[in-house]
Amino acid sequence: MLIIRLILMLVLIAMFVLLGAYVATKNKKYLTYILNAIQYLGWALAIVFVLFLMSRVIRL
Repeated sequence: MLIIRLILMLVLIAMFVLLGAYVATKNKKYLTYILNAIQYLGWALAIVFVLFLMSRVIRL
């Protein structure tokens, strides 16, 4: 659970920095970076969830 919280905090910090960069420069590439970060976060959380489920099944 600590890893999940750490990943969430790091991605949130990165998204706020990218959002600030977008507001400061009005460059659309920062919005695509934010979307990529959200996509990678989704994949990482899905992998962690599958590993968590596998560990619960193996313990039974």
